[in-house]
Amino acid sequence: MQYLYVYNYEIEEKELCEMEFKRLFKETMKTKYYITETFIDYTRSPYIRGRLDIMFMDTSFDHIVQSIIDANLYYLNFKVIYLKNDITHVHYKDSLDKCKAAALPISGSVNMHHPKIIFAITKIDDFWYFGIYHEKSLWNKHMDKPHSYSHSLNLRDARAIVNIAVGQDLNKKIIDPCCGVGTVVLEALGMGLDIKGFDINRYVSYQARLNLEYYGYDPLLIQRKDMREIKEIYDVTILDIPYGIYSPFTYEQQLDLLQHILSNELVLVSHISMNDELEQLNYNIIDQAKINKSNFIRYITYARKENKHETYIYDA
Repeated sequence: MQYLYVYNYEIEEKELCEMEFKRLFKETMKTKYYITETFIDYTRSPYIRGRLDIMFMDTSFDHIVQSIIDANLYYLNFKVIYLKNDITHVHYKDSLDKCKAAALPISGSVNMHHPKIIFAITKIDDFWYFGIYHEKSLWNKHMDKPHSYSHSLNLRDARAIVNIAVGQDLNKKIIDPCCGVGTVVLEALGMGLDIKGFDINRYVSYQARLNLEYYGYDPLLIQRKDMREIKEIYDVTILDIPYGIYSPFTYEQQLDLLQHILSNELVLVSHISMNDELEQLNYNIIDQAKINKSNFIRYITYARKENKHETYIYDA
């Protein structure tokens, strides 16, 4: 089966979205509409608006209708919508006519207000696509966590960073050694991932545990500990390196933390690009993006210690 993923992002999110896309699909993003045989849970990404499970595709809409007839589809409480896109414009009346023509051969019952199944039809370039459309968003359930800070990663960025860390491999063992109030840990747990968080600050780590407990997760997945004392090996590290916003934290201290990363894969969140420093530690820079929050810039860098030939960097 083929799938159409529909993306939606703000202009300032474009770099991070493209970086996440590359990790999820192992391709470079070209448009907001991506057709592939690769299946992912579309609710993982904060940028995917929905996924169309393609049942029929053809250059002729009449052939699409004939395929629906031949399939003898039967569904209760369904509706058919036209999925608008930015590539190929179909006039409103024509789109309504196409929806009616696609719905007519489907047996069962129509429910326009509370459907259990949504069929969608759309035209991209020369092809018509018809299938079951999924658009329910589940990723933002941690929006109202009780403890947060103004400089914390926002939910969308944290979610994308977790996806960059694991890519298609949901079995990776993740560590967030400077986890703050646990935003990244919460997003990873929301995806069912194996993650542990640590923070050296007693009060902040306590708040992080309260955040986990608030959503029903095991609060002991976050512990108060200096990352330099951690001995366990992990598959990937997500390190939001301290910037010294509220307490002094020097460049030399940042370098010291980089020396204590316990994985071959790393997603580094930093206020300056630290590519040279990572390369001196034998990390290969695979990808990088910038995110802006007011006048505060974060660099998101994905690096690893193997496959040094696979390097692609966004222009900074």
